[in-house]
Amino acid sequence: MAIPAVRAIRNNFPDARITWLVEGAVSEFLACQDFIDEVIRFPRGPIMQGLKRGNIFKIQKEAGRFLRHLRKDKYDLILDFHGIAKSALFSMIAGGKKKIGFGKMFAKEKSYLFYHSAVNGPDQRMHKVERNMLLAEHLACTGAIPAAPLNTSGDAIAYIDNFLQEAGSHSPLFAVNPFSSKGTDFKRWPLERYAELIARIKHDLQGYTVILWGPGEKEEAERLKEMVPNGAILACPTNIPQIFALLKKITVYIGGDTGVMHLAAAAHTPVVAIFGPTDVKVNAPYGTAHTVIRKDVPCSPCKKRDCDDRQCLTRITVEEVYKTVLAVYKRSTTN
Repeated sequence: MAIPAVRAIRNNFPDARITWLVEGAVSEFLACQDFIDEVIRFPRGPIMQGLKRGNIFKIQKEAGRFLRHLRKDKYDLILDFHGIAKSALFSMIAGGKKKIGFGKMFAKEKSYLFYHSAVNGPDQRMHKVERNMLLAEHLACTGAIPAAPLNTSGDAIAYIDNFLQEAGSHSPLFAVNPFSSKGTDFKRWPLERYAELIARIKHDLQGYTVILWGPGEKEEAERLKEMVPNGAILACPTNIPQIFALLKKITVYIGGDTGVMHLAAAAHTPVVAIFGPTDVKVNAPYGTAHTVIRKDVPCSPCKKRDCDDRQCLTRITVEEVYKTVLAVYKRSTTN
């Protein structure tokens, strides 16, 4: 959700060199984008492995290589879109003539103390895309939020084309992602209701549904497929460039508040988002082609991970979601 802001900076400073520091596998995806010159990946995985095994040499090697890479250029400007102590620390290590980040309104862990300029906004509950645009606007990148078409690799496209060919050509092709990141099960709509929804899509629309899954989720994805004997396809293993290529093939995406939901929106795939406790105003899929289903219960939004009464999710019925999917599907096929 920082990509539109970075695109705006590129549009206003076409000759600038833009380097993006990132943690995790998203680095492969960012490396496919033509408006980014360089991607630096923080090697969290190798460093954690070294810590678990007590391999001090490996930690020193990985950390040293990363720090040399991070400090090899003399940056004129560093923007911290993340706004936590770790990102502020990396901003300090990287050096740079000027550091800009979020002020008290959005920053966490007092990270705002480390910036030369701290930016606040008109409302703490701004959508994250609009919040991130505040940093671009601070650099006089004004105007409408730019479109940010994204690329993926040719290998990723070929991999997905091969998967779909082996699975059989299906149209329309829907996708569900019933899961969420580790430790956020409180955001999930019940798996049994996804099964009912998939069966309804197959019966009424003659559509097939790809069940998406990530690390640690394959077993549950297989269980969901077993609940729907006909009409469900288990997605192949994917990295981020590959799942983006798959999402571009999907007619309608259905799922909760996750990063994959935002990838689907970025792929210009119509999204039906099932929201429970998280703040829809801040985290909704960005764009006019998407529809959010939620219940306006007094306790939502919240971050109560151990909630025993998830009315915000359990009150959302299969019929309600199916009718929304049907409306979005009809709209997408007539546009």
